[in-house]
Amino acid sequence: MKNHGLGKEAARMNRMEVVFGDAEIRSALRSRLHIEHGGDADTVIMEELGFCRGQVRIDLAVVNGFLHGYEIKSDRDSLRRLGVQIDYFSKVLDRATLVAGERHIEKTIDMVPGWWEILRVETGLVGPQFRIVQQGSGNPNRDPRLLVELIWLDDAVELLEQRGAARGVRGKPRRVVWDRVCECFELEEIAKTVRDHLKARSAPQGPAPLL
Repeated sequence: MKNHGLGKEAARMNRMEVVFGDAEIRSALRSRLHIEHGGDADTVIMEELGFCRGQVRIDLAVVNGFLHGYEIKSDRDSLRRLGVQIDYFSKVLDRATLVAGERHIEKTIDMVPGWWEILRVETGLVGPQFRIVQQGSGNPNRDPRLLVELIWLDDAVELLEQRGAARGVRGKPRRVVWDRVCECFELEEIAKTVRDHLKARSAPQGPAPLL
């Protein structure tokens, strides 16, 4: 006579032993985000969005009324670069979420700012599922000078022209143009412009270009 109880227990143990990698977590997270935002025409979901002139990339970004980045650290990943990534992401994102495997949870709670959301990756019946460990909120410390670097040079010059402030910067290095934008626009104006430009140039068929 078969012992169905042992069979169910073995299946449960097999699920518990699964260690998901980045690709599996990313796929499950992408599906979750598409379900959450699929009906919103004002939302785009981007992958591998480069920040700070390509020094770091965020795994997934949701762009609508906020710029919300999701960084994945699976149990197979190292946390060696996480401190640097947190520092950069915390200067440009409106909201941020760390998606971490069980092995990293305790350590990452001590690493990320209190306004970051933390999701723990757990084993579900059909793959990774996510549980909130730390509730997120808005970023209180965005840096307009780093944020403005998400605006391409031609777009930044056009922005200045709209305000009659482009004189003397045409043909100058990007840093000069970006500095002028920061002088002429408030942080929230820059943030909205960044989101609008990201949505306008989003390319679902590939990763966002480095800036």
